[in-house]
Amino acid sequence: MDKIRCSNFAALAIACLTCTLFSTPLTAQEAPAVTYKLEAGVVYGTGVVTREGKQVSRDLWMDVYYPTEMASAPRPAVILTFGGAFHRGSPRLTFQSGGAQDTSMGNYCRRFAARGYTCFAIDYRLTIEGPVLSGEGYQEEWLEPDSLLPLLPQANHIRETMSLPPIDFDIPEQRKVMVDGVIAAAEDLRKAVLHIRGSAADYDIDPNHIVLGGFSAGAVTSWNVAHGMGVPVSGVFLLSGSDAGFDVTKTVTTSSKRPPILMFMGQYDLPGALTSVPALLAHYQKVGVEHEFAWVPGFGHFYPAGSASLGGDAVSMSVEERIAVFLEHVIGSGR
Repeated sequence: MDKIRCSNFAALAIACLTCTLFSTPLTAQEAPAVTYKLEAGVVYGTGVVTREGKQVSRDLWMDVYYPTEMASAPRPAVILTFGGAFHRGSPRLTFQSGGAQDTSMGNYCRRFAARGYTCFAIDYRLTIEGPVLSGEGYQEEWLEPDSLLPLLPQANHIRETMSLPPIDFDIPEQRKVMVDGVIAAAEDLRKAVLHIRGSAADYDIDPNHIVLGGFSAGAVTSWNVAHGMGVPVSGVFLLSGSDAGFDVTKTVTTSSKRPPILMFMGQYDLPGALTSVPALLAHYQKVGVEHEFAWVPGFGHFYPAGSASLGGDAVSMSVEERIAVFLEHVIGSGR
């Protein structure tokens, strides 16, 4: 897959508008269970949260979508993480805003299972739960709290809809609340990857052919695990997300051997993403990480899997189809 040069990216971003997000959760899109078999609520680990001032452990779960088509060898796998500004959401829910509706992680899993991939849609701890970090899988000096600033306006918007006070990043205690929420999600996804890889025989997957992906906060989390923590995976794709949580200059270098990445952005996406993505792509170009970028014309932060996307090669294809091409490139065909 060719690396995409982004010399005109910043100029295009200037034309993008702010997306207002008054999102209403909907039941995840349903589809006949013909091409997949669902195993719901599988526990992949536990995480510590705060309830009534006490630290307690809660189960972390995932929905597993198996292709019904017979396979002669262990299948490649996709692990998906949902969005919601690290404050809300579920792999079983989708959101709509301004007449646009995204595709839930569960619906993406159904689509990928139909293509022959075993797909895992994970749950993770949210900021409002008061997650307690374990510190496992990374060094504290890798963290870069200021990289979360582009996420702050959307997080505070969502907090307002939940009748929560805004986070003031200049107050250390409040900054820690946001850092803990973002990093806890990464810790949980890392735990899911390790569990799935360690139980590969049970899930009948190839542990060396795993791709991470997600939307918005889930995309940020996928980046934090694959390119921030450096958990070994074959690839990662981001639906309207970028780097936030880890210092990219420390974790993505010429010698870090990070996996290929595919990134999507709505034409009128959130301002924070539109400013951070060009710098990330320029860094990838500098250090030699294989990367591809695609616009989703006419959409803001939310767009369905069937939306047209336009890549640097001027080829238009749906978001789902472009991801499928990427999956085949990095982990092979699901069939």
